[in-house]
Formats: sequence, C-alpha cells, structure tokens
Amino acid sequence: MNDRRFPFHAPIPALLAAFHGGKDSPRALLERCFAAIDAHDDIVNALPTRVDRDAARAATDRIGASIARGDAVGALAGLPYCAKDTHATAGLRTTWGSPIFARHVPTANDPAVQRMLDADAVLVAKSNTPEFAAGAQTFNPVFGATRHPFDPSLTVGGSTGGGAAALACGMTIVADGSDLGGSLRNPASFCGVVGMRPSSTVDPSLRNATNVFGTLNQIGAMGARVADLRIAHRAIRAPAARRPLAEWLDAWAREAQRRAERAARPLRLAWSIDCGGSMPVAAVVRAAIERAIDRLRSCGVELVEAWPDLSGADECFQVLRAEYFVENWAGLYETDRARLKDTVAWNIEQGLALDAARIADAARTRSAIFERVARFVSGFDAWLLPTAQVLPFPIAVAYPTEIDGEPLRTYIDWVASCYRITVSGHPALTLPAGFARAAPDKTLLPVGLQLVGRFGADEALLDVGERIEQWLAPSNDARPALRTP
Repeated sequence: MNDRRFPFHAPIPALLAAFHGGKDSPRALLERCFAAIDAHDDIVNALPTRVDRDAARAATDRIGASIARGDAVGALAGLPYCAKDTHATAGLRTTWGSPIFARHVPTANDPAVQRMLDADAVLVAKSNTPEFAAGAQTFNPVFGATRHPFDPSLTVGGSTGGGAAALACGMTIVADGSDLGGSLRNPASFCGVVGMRPSSTVDPSLRNATNVFGTLNQIGAMGARVADLRIAHRAIRAPAARRPLAEWLDAWAREAQRRAERAARPLRLAWSIDCGGSMPVAAVVRAAIERAIDRLRSCGVELVEAWPDLSGADECFQVLRAEYFVENWAGLYETDRARLKDTVAWNIEQGLALDAARIADAARTRSAIFERVARFVSGFDAWLLPTAQVLPFPIAVAYPTEIDGEPLRTYIDWVASCYRITVSGHPALTLPAGFARAAPDKTLLPVGLQLVGRFGADEALLDVGERIEQWLAPSNDARPALRTP
C-alpha cells in the first residue's frame, strides 16, 4: 500500500456514487479494507477482534443488491466500520480492554453500534482501547498495545486509538468512539485523521446505563476527512433514515453547493497555543501550529490571538472524571481490585474520596466555564488551539510526566488541551494541521489542530472544518510511509 494515496479511499459520497453507478461495489471496497488489515495490522494491532469475513461479505452483498435494485438504504450503505471495544456488539467479544471481561460476548448491540448498523454500515472489527478507556495511551493486558502506523515504536494516543490507527492505514472507512477527556480527538491528532467530540447534549440512548443523563462522556465518530466524519456523525447521533441511494447523493450535492455559497464569507477565528501560558505545549507542536496559523492567514482568514477564561477547569475535570469512574466501575473495585489497572483504581479511589462540597463546586465551576466559553466563541466562527500538547511518544511510556522539562502533576495533565474543552461542553473537532519531528533524525509525525465551535452548532463547526481542511491539506510528499511487515 502506497502512503502517497492517503486518504486511501474516496470520500463517502464519491464511494456511494460509484456504487450507484456500477463503477465500484461494496464488496470490492470491503476486500480493499481486508487487504489493508492484512498488510498492516500484524504490526499496528488496531483491530484485535474481527468479524467473520464471510459474514461481512454476505452483509455487504445484501446491501449491494439493495443498491442495485434502487431500494432504500442507510447513509453508510455498505461501508466498512469498526466499533470501539467499549461498545457492546451482539455475538462479538467486547472486553473494555480488561481481563475481567476478556471472554465477554454481549447478546445485544450498544445503541451507538446499532445506529451505525441501521445506517447500513458493515461491522468488520472491534478497535483496541486502553482498559476501560482510561488514559490516552492505547494498551491493555488483553490485546497489548496499538502501535503508530508511521513508527511502531510510538503510541497512537487514546482512548479510541485502534479506530484512529485503522483509519490511518485504510483498514476501515469510519470508526466510532467515545470522548471523555479527548478520546476521539487525541488519537485522531496523533494518527493524522479527523475526529469530533460533539456538543455535550443529553441523549439517553447513548449514555451509560448508570447515569443516562450524564454528559461528560460523549459518543462520536472518526473519519479520514471532515466530509466522512459528518456523515458518520449524523448516523451515530440521530435516528436512522433510509432512502434510495440516488436521493442521498442528491441531498449531499445540494448541501455541498450551499456550503460552497456560504464559503464566500471570510472566516473570523480566534487562536491560542497555550492559553496564556496556562498549559505546557512542546516546542515542536507549537511551531507546527504556528505554521498552520500562518497558512490560514495567507488564505485570507481573519485571526485574533485570544482565548477564554478556563480557570478552574483542571480541578473541575478531575472531580467530574473521578465521579464518573465511581458511577461506572466502583462495583468492580469492590470485587476485582487486583485485576484493575492502577490508574483505573486511582480514579475510582479519587471518586470515593469526594465529598458533596467538592462535587457541588465542580458543578458550579463547569457551569461558569460553559458560560464564559459560550460568550467567547460567539464572536468567532471557531477557536483554534492544539489538539495534543505533545507528539506521539514511545509506546513503552504509559504517559508523559513532563513536557519540555515542565513536570506534570497527574497522568492526564498532558491532555489538558482536550479535557478543558470537555468541561466547557462545546463541540470540538480535530483535523490534520501538518507534521513535525521530535528531533531531526526522528519520524515525521502528524500534528492536529483543534477547532472549538458554538454550543449545539456541530454542523456549523464541520462547515468551518471543511474549509480549514482544504487550506491546510499537507502535500502528499510530506506524509511519512506506513510500516509494513
């Protein structure tokens, strides 16, 4: 597989148009994804649990026959898809990356998975994740570590690391995931793909059963480009609609035309790298983001260096995260403490030690931060900042303990650029901004740019993202090669 063709597959509308016109087929696309899995996953280890290939072929052929007849199909008709291993899949092992659930086979699909299947996506595999999705480094005692597609000695981030790596290798067309403190955004940034944490809205069907009204963890999607992410985002966040493929293609063409007409209006963007020195950012990441800002400025974008007041976000997130872990995993702490990862146990212990005053203070702080960010972004089309504060680091390192010599307090401090946005509740999209090296003799690695939009205006944020994506698209010559056996 030649890395110079990335993204390896055409945009979703183009793929489906080719299906409709008989120039391509769901089966042929599936076989191309299988070939990518065979070429790369022995090294990358992104998709450790896979659907029986003949069953996937049969599902794809059924959808292909529906397309040929002109029947109504879903928006992801016949497209290969991988589900995060924290999302239950009926009849297919779901482990949460934990030895406690190493042989767990659910009898029903998670609602997020069901929505993707209702949109006629074809499940091909489960994507690797850290134990209980805790931490932004994808390794666990069940399946081991997922390795970076461009340098297998490095991490892919996390916690939706398997999905991001699979997209970067062309193993799948879309991937689902979840985002508590950056779990869709961080690995997308590390792997050079696109991911979005949606606005923190309540959708009980997509919440953990222990707290159906919780909004800290959000379900979302990843794609190789913003256009693909948009279609997957709609499928996973809304009830499925079905229509003949020709009608889908017409609707998307009309939308694209309307977006092109709106694109005549110049963008006004805020940007900041370290939010006034409140979070450390590696010098190589800083330089890559500054190059991206310069590129946008040269394209006529109005850019204002500014940032909202996020004071209190760090303590607030620590409290809310600890509370979340108690809600979801305290029972396992009581019965299986010895089989829990130390950082998972630490999060639960932090939650058990909380008192009502700290929880109430976190709720007040979260509300105040939401209001401050809402006022700030109302004056811009989006606010730009780094998605990740560091480049991908050695896979043997569980998490960074310092950034350019500045020590970090906890194992999640290095993802403050993501989790502070989580606290605000606003939608955040990451897309590739370019590449950087940790040192002159090191591998060229992706750097992601995070776009924060207005609350509830997820589609508008995707519109902005598509425009920025076009301006920042790095040359194919700059992209490093994938590693093959």
